[in-house]
Order: sequence, then C-alpha cells, then structure tokens
Amino acid sequence: MQHSPKRRAMALTAVVGAAVGLALAGVAAVPAQADDQPVIALQQIAPVAVSPATLAGVSKTATPYLSFTTTAKSLSTSATLTIDVTQLSEIADVTFSGNCTVVQHVASCGESFYYDDLTGVGTIGADTQMTVKAKAGAPVGSSGSYTISGTADNAAIVGGQGTVEIGGPAYDQAQPTNLTGLAVGSTVNEPVRFTNIGDRAADGTQVLLWASPGIGFAKHFANCEYSADGGPMVAEMALCTIPGQVLPGEKAALAPAVRLNVESTAYYTYLDSMIAPAGDPGIQQSAAGHQWTQGAGGQLTLKVITPGTADDAPSGVVSLSERGTHGDYRITSLQAANTADFSVTGASATAAEGDTVTLDLAMTNNGPATIFYRSGDVVGIVDVQLPPGTSPVGSSANCRQQGGGYHCSSQSIVSKAGTVTDFSLTVRVDQVIPGAQGSVAMDWSPAGQPAFDTNTSNDTAALTVN
Repeated sequence: MQHSPKRRAMALTAVVGAAVGLALAGVAAVPAQADDQPVIALQQIAPVAVSPATLAGVSKTATPYLSFTTTAKSLSTSATLTIDVTQLSEIADVTFSGNCTVVQHVASCGESFYYDDLTGVGTIGADTQMTVKAKAGAPVGSSGSYTISGTADNAAIVGGQGTVEIGGPAYDQAQPTNLTGLAVGSTVNEPVRFTNIGDRAADGTQVLLWASPGIGFAKHFANCEYSADGGPMVAEMALCTIPGQVLPGEKAALAPAVRLNVESTAYYTYLDSMIAPAGDPGIQQSAAGHQWTQGAGGQLTLKVITPGTADDAPSGVVSLSERGTHGDYRITSLQAANTADFSVTGASATAAEGDTVTLDLAMTNNGPATIFYRSGDVVGIVDVQLPPGTSPVGSSANCRQQGGGYHCSSQSIVSKAGTVTDFSLTVRVDQVIPGAQGSVAMDWSPAGQPAFDTNTSNDTAALTVN
C-alpha cells in the first residue's frame, strides 16, 4: 500500500461531553518487544448497541471507536488490521471502510501509522472503520463479539475484542431553557428531564453535571460524588447514581431540580448535563480521570412524569446511539448581570540609538466577573503600536508581530477575575525621538466593546521610548 504523508500526531484530550463511542480507559497487555520494535496496542473498545426496530430519534447503526497506544516516540510503518466478525454476523450486518477487503466475515484492512512526533500523545486513531446494523428479527438482549488483530512492517500490533448488543436504553434529554440577566447572589433551579426512547429498560440512572466558573451547586447529595479538578472551564463536577428501573417510553426528571448559586464571578456560565443508564460506557469514560469525593445529605431521585411500558427484554446498560436533535447531553447557558473591567498597563524606557530595550506590558481582568468564551475565542487581545523611531526585535511567546506592531493575548478562553497577563517586547532604537510614544490598547474587534466592560478609560496606555 502507499504511504500517507507524515503528519504530526494530535493528543486526544478529555472534553466536556465526550461522545459515547469513545474507547474506555484501559489498554491490552503489551508483550515484550523484540529488537526494540515499537508496540501499537489497541485500546479496550467500548461496547455499542443497535436496535432491530425503527425507533424515533435512534440511529439504526453504530460505529465502534478504534484507537491505539504506542511505546514509540515516532512511527513509520504500514500495517494490516484483521477484523473477524464471524460470531457477530449471526445477529448483525457489518460493513467496513474502503481500505478493507472482506472474505467470509473477515476483513483485512490496510492501515498506515506515520507520525513524526508522539511526545505527550495519549492515543492515536485509525483509518479503519466498521459500521454495525442489527439484523431484522435479532433477539433484543442478545449480543455478539468480534476480534481485532494485526501485523505491521516495523511494529508489533496488539489486538483485542469488542462487543455489540442488540437493543438498549436511550435517554433523550429535553432541551433546556437558557437564562439571562441573573442577579449575582441569587439561586436558580435547572430541571433535567429525559425520556427513555430505547427498546430496553435500564436498572439505574447516572447523571454527570459540570458547573462552569461563576456558578456552584447549592445542594449536595449522599448518592453523588463531587470533583473540582475539571480544569479551567469547570468549577465543579457532580456524578450521581440513582437506583430504580426506567422502562422504555418512561419520561422522568431529576428530583429535586439542580439548584445553582450565581456567584460574584459569574457572567457567561453554563451547566452541562449528561444522563444515561447506570454503567453506560459513555458516561463512565467522561467521568474517568478525576478525583471524586462522596457527597452528604439527602438523596437525589427521579420523579416519573409519564410511566413507561414493561416488556420481556432484559434491562440494558449500553445506550443506543441517538440522532438528529435527540441526545443525552445538553448545555444550559446562564448569563449573569455582571461586569468585568479589563485594563492595560504601558511602559517607558530610555535607550541610545542602535540599542535594544525590553518593554514590559500587562493586561488585567479587574473583575468582578470571570469571562469564559465557550466559542473558543481568546479572551482579551491587546494591540500594540510601537513608538516612532523604533523597530521590532522580539517578544514574549504570547505576542505576535502584526504589521509594524504586535498583537498580544492571554491565549486562553477563560480569564479569571484578578488575572494579570504579562507581555514583553524588545525593540531597537533606530532614531532617538524625544517623547516618542506608541500605544497599548484593548482590541475588542470585530464585535466591538463587550457589554461586560463598561469602563473604557483604562483600555489604553502609553508606550514611550526616550
């Protein structure tokens, strides 16, 4: 097969609301290497579920997610993955990506692992994909397995096994109502409602909640665990397990509703919620890697709004994949009536013609609000115009040259109240001009001055040389 161009590997990071198909934590046992040959090991594959029935809001197919770990710092090898779906084919139809050839339910898939830098990379993906669809009449509650093995020119492949279930629960969470103008110091109740649109019951329910900076859980529960290590975009997480069967067709809600404190740092805040059958691999993957502390107090429960319908199918744990506007993950936007005053600090220096000089600048979020740009935009960009008679030589890593000046930024989508971001610029004095003055200014383009920064008097400062 032809080699694909070398590409730099991108680390897969845990994100808020990881997809259900992501591989669970855990790696197949890695054998001893021969002649320092690198090992490429398939991660444990999360089970998937498909239904033989046509269910509103539920996908007819599922795609197991294949990912690998490796002992190598770089990879340069062609490989063949062999996927044997003989046993699975009794209850499901399986199709493969175009790089595979299938003979009697065994797929041989040409693969290439070419990465020039794997430093700090957790997992690597694969071109090979398989899509599973339940056969008509497949018994709900049955399951089938498949195996993956492989060979490579310059590496050892460690394979594994995956499982597909027929039928499953599917928690379709209702769309939340976004709120604005929330008063600092107030408390809001956020309902979490869902319907089991799958074809199997669940014997328990888990809900995972993320509160962004500026809001906090007003009440803790004994059947919930809590974590504060979710990173800068998350102030607190809650993982709650609620016993009790949820039948197909049942509509229910968390009882009581999620109660949140609107704190002094609130502005753009969010409640993320994911709800699924207890033990579902998607919610387990999203909760993995955090330090949890058991809560105390009363019990978080479910209130049945509309009863479901019992059937003979066994309860399930693995969720069916949902489609369209249906899903088990929702984001509620909660905007507070608050402000955040951003300011800049300039600098002055004296230097002779031909000399270089370093200017230290700063941008400060004076609060009281923390600003979180969930869109992914950087919070706070500073435009720097150099004094006449000077030319740019270098800068700190958080600045880049823009024309004859610089654009400097926090390089973060979260700016906590009180955060000071320092910048430094090095310029050469080409001509001594007494009182030569440039400028440092907040650059809020293209949207313009944000509503949260009502004080523009400290948005500019002088940059003076000589």
